[in-house]
Amino acid sequence: MVALIAATLITAASVSLSYRSALQGSGDALKLMALGVAVSLEATLSRMEKGRETLFSDIITEGRWEGLAFIALCDQQGRTLLHSNVHLINRRMPDSQISQVAEKGTPLHDYTTLGTGERVFILYFPVHLPEGRAILKLALHTYPAEKILREARTQAALISFITLALWVMAFFFIRAMKRSERMEKTIAEREQMAVLGEMASILAHEIRNPLGSIKGFAQYVMEQDHLRSRQYLDIIVAESQRLETLTEDLLRYAKPEKTSPTVFGLLELAEEVMYLNRTAGPSSNRIRLTTDIPEGLTIKTDRDKLKQILINILQNAHDALSECSGFALSECSKTALDGHSETGALINISATEVARGNISIIIQDNGPGMDSKTLGSAMQPFFTTKTRGTGLGLAIVGKLIRALNGYIELQSEQGRGTTIKMTFPKETT
Repeated sequence: MVALIAATLITAASVSLSYRSALQGSGDALKLMALGVAVSLEATLSRMEKGRETLFSDIITEGRWEGLAFIALCDQQGRTLLHSNVHLINRRMPDSQISQVAEKGTPLHDYTTLGTGERVFILYFPVHLPEGRAILKLALHTYPAEKILREARTQAALISFITLALWVMAFFFIRAMKRSERMEKTIAEREQMAVLGEMASILAHEIRNPLGSIKGFAQYVMEQDHLRSRQYLDIIVAESQRLETLTEDLLRYAKPEKTSPTVFGLLELAEEVMYLNRTAGPSSNRIRLTTDIPEGLTIKTDRDKLKQILINILQNAHDALSECSGFALSECSKTALDGHSETGALINISATEVARGNISIIIQDNGPGMDSKTLGSAMQPFFTTKTRGTGLGLAIVGKLIRALNGYIELQSEQGRGTTIKMTFPKETT
């Protein structure tokens, strides 16, 4: 891409210089031709004593010099002494250029438009004749010189077309490369998921059976003896539940995702998820959940998967607000969210319809936030900052969002909370 941009700039500069050279060359060609005709006519007029009256008209009629529009010979006061149109002889025609040439004694040239609408090149050339000094006025058609410009314009247009074609080809080539890279990445992910799925299935099968026995016997002993070794049995049950959660997360992350789209209301789903989050733990009553989702906003997608996405993200936000290291809950939530002037532990869910038929769902919290390193690794499998986390929560979220043809954006800053924005098609087929 850098090489193509550099080549385009070099080509543009070359075309510009070429056109300027052609423009200057066409003007110089007209000037040289006019000077050559003027010098030749001066020599002819100096030798002629008779027949001058028809000299100019004969030159135009015979086409002795190609491109001549008219020829005139004027005295220094502007009176026409000779003209290729004999009817204009002895007429005084006002022309400021004639007086300038008469005064300075040097040739001048200019462009003018004739009464016919044609643009011509005119040379005013002082000539010395036996009877005194006069001004020769030559008008040349510009079309021979304009041929150079037309060729330069054609060349510039051709080069521009080729450059544009190269850009179009580069665009489609880069697009194809990116699509190929995405396909390769998707294939690699699927292969990785297949291996991980097989491993997770074996792991879950091998762990679940003995884990169930351990948990069951621990609970049985707890029921039989309420005092002896109760603390150790509590640890056994808790750790067994933790292993169960890990195996479930592994299976959920590894298994292929199949979607079953249905139409449902986002507000209803958000309220259902918030209700589940409010009953999640003892700190839930200190965390306020709010929603800014308009009634009647619907989406067609897999409801269960979107519900799982919201549950996982809300659980992360809940944990972040509940486990502010070294601070009380009220001390790590002093930042007010957008649209909420009050502080305190707060999680807000909002949704709106955006351009191109998409739905944007935003979940904000005013927790401790994340540093740049943590933010960059947050979506990676098995990455966690929690002491008892599996590190698969956001990885599962990313996998489910891709299955629903959506994408996710994370924004976070230490001390200013976290914002997660998800965008989904309004209708998933």
